[in-house]
Amino acid sequence: MKKLTLIILVSAVLVLSGAALAQAVIRVPAVVEPSEQNVMVPEKAVDHSPALERIVFIHYKKGSAKGEAAKRAKAVACYKFLTPTKVKWTVLPVTYWINPSNPQGLTQEFITGAVFNSAEAWDNATSKELMKNDYSIATSVAYGVQDYKNAVVFGNYSDPDVIAVTSIWYVPYARRIVEFDIMFDTDYKWGDATQDKTKMDLQNIATHEFGHGVGLGDIYDSVCSSVTMYGYSTEGETSKRTLEAPDIKGLQILY
Repeated sequence: MKKLTLIILVSAVLVLSGAALAQAVIRVPAVVEPSEQNVMVPEKAVDHSPALERIVFIHYKKGSAKGEAAKRAKAVACYKFLTPTKVKWTVLPVTYWINPSNPQGLTQEFITGAVFNSAEAWDNATSKELMKNDYSIATSVAYGVQDYKNAVVFGNYSDPDVIAVTSIWYVPYARRIVEFDIMFDTDYKWGDATQDKTKMDLQNIATHEFGHGVGLGDIYDSVCSSVTMYGYSTEGETSKRTLEAPDIKGLQILY
């Protein structure tokens, strides 16, 4: 497969206290392959172009060393926005593309059902129709390609402690999201954790990732561990399928 190499500016975040952050910017290459992808990106990356910026959110497994370090970040009211300026979708509803290709034998019906239910969890918490009900299925869509197609795919992430990764592109001056891509790491065994507690629950993780897609950030304070946007997960977990009051409050501020 042809590889697409991107140069992204990385914003390495040093947590000082609460919402106070100090940033350092470096350049690193990110290599992306369509379909079954091998991807390496930093914990929080910003891709600067003339009009767009890109943020990458990394979803760590609970108890990972990197995740525990990030736990020192303080949450405010157990919800957080993608950016301080509250970027969001301004044209609704949003179409998304599902690439059901995966190496684990998961059926297209199972994947599309879990992803659709995840998107609808956010739709049902606001009077807005955020995501179109008639999602598209396309094996050609890929993670990390800025093509204005909101892709939901499986792929291989370089860090085994990473469950999923979501990229969001937005126009800073307009505070407008223009694309999100979600990738589930195939290092984990995916499925329905209500049936098999050893599996990483697809609907659980997808609901969290769609939260990024609509404009919400990660929460790392342990007192907020019950909310959907809490930044850690593990096998057998299904609690993120259902939004909690802070998730809904953050969403309704945006929409």
